[in-house]
Amino acid sequence: MRTPIGLISSAASERVLADRRREQVPTPFGSVEILIGKIGGHDAAVLLRYGEKMTLPSHKINYRANIWALRELGVTRIISQNAIGSVNPAIRPGDIVISDDFLDKTRTRPNSLFDDSEAWVRVDMTNPFCPQTRAALIRAATARSNRVIERGVFVCTEGPRFETPAEIRALQMEGGDIVGTPLVPEVVFAREAEMCFASIAPVINFGAGMAPAVIHTGPGSMNDMYYTDGLHTLIEDIIIDTAKLLVDEARTCGCGRALRGGFHGTRPEWLKHCSLDEGA
Repeated sequence: MRTPIGLISSAASERVLADRRREQVPTPFGSVEILIGKIGGHDAAVLLRYGEKMTLPSHKINYRANIWALRELGVTRIISQNAIGSVNPAIRPGDIVISDDFLDKTRTRPNSLFDDSEAWVRVDMTNPFCPQTRAALIRAATARSNRVIERGVFVCTEGPRFETPAEIRALQMEGGDIVGTPLVPEVVFAREAEMCFASIAPVINFGAGMAPAVIHTGPGSMNDMYYTDGLHTLIEDIIIDTAKLLVDEARTCGCGRALRGGFHGTRPEWLKHCSLDEGA
């Protein structure tokens, strides 16, 4: 089965992914369990980035295997769902950010799909998120909510701890708008794999120092904000609508040609069916 739409999320209800089954997908970086089913009536693949029981912290995720497993299933467009915190006082809990740029503040994660190959790759990140997929997310989100912010800088930190007030102030000065731990290197590896990638980020808390405390669970917590106030259901509805918009839309972005002109060295055996084959 070829599944052009992929979703990376912490959870996926039966509403967003129907008729699901599990599939173990081997990759050059390890095996990955993927949920196969239908989003909005169309074939899709869902990756639970933290594992089924949400026991895997962001800094220990096998990002290379995850992205390549989706590629092996035929995914060409990835929607990344990220419930995150606000760095910008103008962006409040309940807002939905469709990021257009990011700041990488991670430290220990792999930098490239090709780290273990006799090659180095310099993909263009002028538009870090696929403009075509972003446009579909914006269209679907604004049709359902008046709290959509169509641009924003996503700051990805190492985790697993929350940031300090001083770190939040520093991120504000650097131009950050929202902060979380899962985005990088997902977005980089998707570009290296010549896949479209865009993020939908519901805001569920203010960063440290911008509110009395960052509360993870319980009354008034991040999870309470996301799951009991209807935001999670709204995000799933937007994802379903976005999948419907994208599934029959031809790719007009440049994501599928990201390696051309940026690949140097020996091509690894596992790199098949990419833009390097064009004109060969």
